[in-house]
Amino acid sequence: MNWITGATLIRTVDEVLPDGEADRLRNAVERATEPERLDGASSYHTTFWYAKESAPGNAVEKVIDAALRPLVPASVEAGLAGTEWWLGRLAPPYSANFAFGAHHDVGRNPATGEFENPLLSSVFYLTSVDDGALTVFTGEPDLAAPDREFVFPRANMFAMFPGTRWHAVASREDVLGKDAPHPPGGADGGLRLTVTVNWWHFRPESHAAGPMRQIAGDYTGEIYPELREEPVSAGPGPARPS
Repeated sequence: MNWITGATLIRTVDEVLPDGEADRLRNAVERATEPERLDGASSYHTTFWYAKESAPGNAVEKVIDAALRPLVPASVEAGLAGTEWWLGRLAPPYSANFAFGAHHDVGRNPATGEFENPLLSSVFYLTSVDDGALTVFTGEPDLAAPDREFVFPRANMFAMFPGTRWHAVASREDVLGKDAPHPPGGADGGLRLTVTVNWWHFRPESHAAGPMRQIAGDYTGEIYPELREEPVSAGPGPARPS
């Protein structure tokens, strides 16, 4: 659980939800992101806003509020205005079909007109796969650089990293080298299902340029109604780190 800035970029927490509740959320996200339900659009092109003091409006926001928020650093909680979240669905080869490639998270602050980074970036994994590693870089994105860290998706694992950092979805070969062994833990089929959460000190401006469909909009149930069908509550977890 230790996170030393500049030395350890990624902090992870395992077994965030009780097994049955993790399974229900995974099933809901898998149904919601089926390609035929999205009319060919990518789930990465629609993000939602969940204000800090709002009541959760769906299963994802319940998990953010009850299970993930207690795990973020106290400094993030102190400055938090709300979270921006979206669903992720990738199939092999993960690094080839990840639409954004290497990127870092930014949003326009409506109070200043400037683009800024979130307080924290994070991913909650719903499936285990032995590829498609989250890779976070200290500087410019370079898979050959020694100062980068990676973690393979594990179901029910929450991964956090500084909101200022470049990151990417990379293949097993990219991070471990050619002919690398599979990481331990097995896999849940081919789908890489995630809930990505950015933790913001302001609500990002919602103007969307293509191919985005929506940036930090309110969840109404029109998109992803499946998330309203799965009540998810959080089990007891570790105290919030300082």
